[in-house]
Amino acid sequence: MIHSDTADLVKRLRDELPSLGAREARAARHLMDNYPMAGLRTVAEFAHESGVSTATVLRLIKRLGFSVYADFQAALHQHIEQTLQSPLLRFETQPGPPESEQGGFLDRFVLTMEEHLKTLRQTNTLSEFDEVAALLANERRDIHLVGGRYSFNLIRYFADLLTALRGRVTVIDGQTQTWPQNLLDMGKSSVLVAIDVRRYQQDVIEFTAAAARRGATVVLLTDNWQSPAARSARHVLRFPVSSPSIFDVLTIGLALAEALVGAVALRRGDAGRKRMETLEALRKPFAPRESEFNRSPQKSDESTGAG
Repeated sequence: MIHSDTADLVKRLRDELPSLGAREARAARHLMDNYPMAGLRTVAEFAHESGVSTATVLRLIKRLGFSVYADFQAALHQHIEQTLQSPLLRFETQPGPPESEQGGFLDRFVLTMEEHLKTLRQTNTLSEFDEVAALLANERRDIHLVGGRYSFNLIRYFADLLTALRGRVTVIDGQTQTWPQNLLDMGKSSVLVAIDVRRYQQDVIEFTAAAARRGATVVLLTDNWQSPAARSARHVLRFPVSSPSIFDVLTIGLALAEALVGAVALRRGDAGRKRMETLEALRKPFAPRESEFNRSPQKSDESTGAG
């Protein structure tokens, strides 16, 4: 049996770890810390590197739902193929729409997003979502956010909304050589929110690991195949990124971020409302004057000398 959803494998490892025996847990931790490469070695090499017997490794594999080691490795190979897909590869391999298919690309895109929203709810537990929202709402925590080449756009939007509700929100940006400076002020009261989707970025993975070593609580928002940054994360929330397009989409990631902000707003209550009132007052001098809205286009043209 070959599992088609390898993200479930990572989730099962995390979920079952507390119930595993000591030796199976050691093998599971080695696999999680070196995922997926540890599982691509022979069963004897896997056992030797994790310090257990081959029998222990095979028991773990069966616990994960695979009848034989070969099926387990086939699932890992499938995982690698999926996570390394580029838009160019999808451009070359994507078939055209069937002639019998009703509707156009927009219809297929909308239907896919509808299914993805359902998947978002199915793949994330309410308890984990609520724990993340509680962390982000806790004013005693300092919040840091980091993302990749495209996911940084989502990080910036996420941070802007959070800043309206609470203080001490920092976006990690600029050249990656400057990122370590942000680690100086991170500690046990810090929360790092990272967004990393395929093709995963090594700088984001390394930064989350460094933040975790500093004692920060790492929250990872990632795709269904799960970034290796999950090794350093206390909380992992997943969202689908595939679409009929050759490009992966952050549409559902945006929905997840907005859901978290909505939950944070509820938790912040009066404190959040008062902060937003202060922000609106501070914004007022920068807003367009009412007179500018009421000015007619004709008068505007005359004042600028347009002819």
